[in-house]
Parts: sequence; structure tokens; C-alpha cells
Amino acid sequence: MSSVASTAVGSADRSGSLYMVARVISDVLSPAALAVPGLMLGVWASGDPNTFRYALLYFAFAVPVPMLYVIWLLKTGRVADIHLPNRHERVGPFAVASAAALAGVVALVLIGAPAVFVAPIIAALIQTLLLFAITLAWQISIHTSTSAGLATFAALGIGGGAILFSLLVPIVMWARLYLKRHTLAQTLAGAALGCGSFAGLFLLQGIAW
Repeated sequence: MSSVASTAVGSADRSGSLYMVARVISDVLSPAALAVPGLMLGVWASGDPNTFRYALLYFAFAVPVPMLYVIWLLKTGRVADIHLPNRHERVGPFAVASAAALAGVVALVLIGAPAVFVAPIIAALIQTLLLFAITLAWQISIHTSTSAGLATFAALGIGGGAILFSLLVPIVMWARLYLKRHTLAQTLAGAALGCGSFAGLFLLQGIAW
């Protein structure tokens, strides 16, 4: 298989309205964008509105630096697309994002943030590290992994109407497939990893947290 085929699925036709819809979905439901509703769900699931300050602290550690790093890569011409379609371009951003998230977790632990809030963040960090490891060899979908993780956390942590978050998964899968950024296997694997990360979190409830 050629190097091009192994790192990117292809290029979608950019002339149609469906391309624009898929692109907007990819932007609005990107992993970085979903960090905000993810943290809000964490506050809600904790049952304590005061947890909001811990969410703000973690956000300050984990989100701006990786985003600014990717923007810098884009502005300096080191990458051509903010979604990093070539998996080899994702190594640096993954390393920065993992380090920033780890720093955020350490900060939360040091200031005594409640385990009910910290545990899902640790699950998200483990998910990120697994995605990082897989990406070194295969272009698993980070978009579908993040949306599936969020949907699983919402359904298990809150229940009820939060199950509507599950609709994000097929929407994101369609967008990534339409844009030809991933194969079906890559999107399904991402979704399975996202679900598994947070299902495992709740299996450990009462044991590890």
C-alpha cells in the first residue's frame, strides 16, 4: 500500500453543499469543541455546582495549549488542515495534548477535586493515550472516539434525555466518511474505543473511585 493510502483515505469533492455540511459537522463536533460539553456533563454528573471551578481549572490546563499548538502548525505551514488528515502530523499534537491533560489531572488531584469529577477526566486521558498509541500505526478516528465517549458518559452518568447524545456518533461518522478522512473500520474502531473507555470507567465505580 502506498504511503498516501496508508495515511489518508482520500479527498472529498469540495464543490457540493453536502461537503460544507460535513465540514461544519467536523468543525463543530471536533474533539476540542466537545471538551466544553464534556466538562459541563462532568459538573452535572458530580451533583455539585461548585465543581464548575474545577472544570474551569482543567479547561485552562488541557485545552488552550494544544489548540494554540495546532493553530501554530497551521499558520507556519507545517500542516495543511486543522483536522490533521495525515496521521504522521498528529504525533506532535497528541504529545502536547496528552501532556496538557496530564498536567490538568495532576492539578485537580493536588487541590483535592472530588473523585466523581476527576475519574471521568482520567478516563478521557486514558482514551487519548490509547488513541495516540494506535495512531502511530493506524488512522483511527479521533472524532468518532470523542463523540462516542461523550455519549457513553452522558448515558451512564446522567441517563434519561442525555441518551440523545448518542445521535452525535452516527452524525460524526457520516461526516468523516463523506469527507473521506477515514474508512468505515476506522470510524467504528474509534467509536468502540470511546464507548469502551467510559463503559470501563463506570464498571470501576465503587471500586477505583
